[in-house]
Amino acid sequence: MSDTLTLETLAADIRQRLDAIAEDVSEKTSDTKLELLVKQVLQGMPEEEARKFKFGGGPDKELVGTKYARWGLSISDVEFLHDLQTSLAGQKKTNAQGVYEGPSTSLAQTFEAISDAYYLSADRVREMDRKALDGLFPRIPLSEFHGDDRRLARQGKYELTAAYQRAVLAMDTAESGFGSQLVGAQYVGELWDAPRRLGRVFPLIDSFEMTDPTAYLPVEVDIPEMLFVSESTANNSAAYSTVKTGSQRVQVDARKFVIHQMWSGEMEEDAIIAYIPFLRRQAGYSVAHYCDSLVLNGDTTNAATGNINLDDADPADTKHYLAFDGIRHAALVDNTANAVNAGGALTLGMLSGQRGLMIDSTRLVDWGHPIDPSDLVHVADPETADQASMLDEVLTVDKYGQGATILNGELLRVMGNPLVSSIAMSKTEADGKVSTTAANNIYGQVATFNRRGYKAGWRRRVMIETERIPASDQTRIVYSMRLGLGRFTPTGAASGIESAAVAYNIAL
Repeated sequence: MSDTLTLETLAADIRQRLDAIAEDVSEKTSDTKLELLVKQVLQGMPEEEARKFKFGGGPDKELVGTKYARWGLSISDVEFLHDLQTSLAGQKKTNAQGVYEGPSTSLAQTFEAISDAYYLSADRVREMDRKALDGLFPRIPLSEFHGDDRRLARQGKYELTAAYQRAVLAMDTAESGFGSQLVGAQYVGELWDAPRRLGRVFPLIDSFEMTDPTAYLPVEVDIPEMLFVSESTANNSAAYSTVKTGSQRVQVDARKFVIHQMWSGEMEEDAIIAYIPFLRRQAGYSVAHYCDSLVLNGDTTNAATGNINLDDADPADTKHYLAFDGIRHAALVDNTANAVNAGGALTLGMLSGQRGLMIDSTRLVDWGHPIDPSDLVHVADPETADQASMLDEVLTVDKYGQGATILNGELLRVMGNPLVSSIAMSKTEADGKVSTTAANNIYGQVATFNRRGYKAGWRRRVMIETERIPASDQTRIVYSMRLGLGRFTPTGAASGIESAAVAYNIAL
């Protein structure tokens, strides 16, 4: 007799066992007994068939029984794979005749069954961006236009101004039109959310969706003065004196960032399946790290010397930190009164002194002593953070417990304010800037900031595109996003920023 169990014999065996169970099961049969009986039925089932049955299930139970589940792929991985294969559709194969046909029938059906994603063509994305520009320019004050642009703006011909044309060129996606933009998919949402889940500094800053490439955020400058007055008794009493509430605005410009990778070899569906989770995970870590570094280390100084991230060399024009000025720049460059040369080991007094620098007495704003202690955060490089954890006066995580609300990377609290360790904070030379010579970067640094003084704006969620390059048998993968940062200043100038302080030249 053959040892092979056919589907017919398997079905007959299960039917016989179920019939026997039906005779034994009564209304009083417990759930525990039912579970035991079902397990007995399934005993002896071939492994290939048995593993298609799952009790309960995780968040991606929709994939159970598919080849994608056997490879360990999640819904997000399937969406990512589908997007890659869709982008390759119609491109010539390198080592075979014909062109890539896009996702297989199996992948397409699986994608449609589990995903709520939909696609927008590059032309549609470009049209949406142009409409956003059209709606933006009439709201820009005339004082922002100069020369011939101001004349055209007065006539309402904003689309003819040089500023408008530059903005159109900046947002143009024609050159990167390989494939489509995926909107609303789970994996894109996860990549977009990666800075919040995995980051140390970026998650602390409130963010908003930028409906236009340039946004203006209102800023409170001061509070209205309360006056002491006498009672008005006459029918023609003079009006009380009026007071003003100062206001200012902060401009946030969306900057484009990309991760550009080359993949050697074919991108056939079955060949790439095993690498999909790795690609997605690494992309998430990258977005999280560089978003941290952007808000912490941003410095637009692009010259032979002077950038806080490369003090004695000219940074490459593509360095991420050149996009906008960040938190460290606010104290080390913009408002140097808020930067302190430690000149020794880290002390509690040094950390406490950071808070005292962040007081705007003119406008009665105390950035250094917020009502919510968690709004003030110390960020240190890992070695300085470890040194801080050895101070007798601080309260470490092991003492106040993991049950408390803690931030990513939080090691301790200094007088109620969290101290976070971040690899995005580099050790520096004695002036608080990073040297191109690694041996010079031996000093620690602590940046203290009030997270209410900063806003991050998203103009484009993470977009992924691919391109096949036959000449080199490679595939180009490009992740892109558009992000902006606003730093609140009551004066309108960066020198008026009081929401950050930096202690540098800390001996380690």
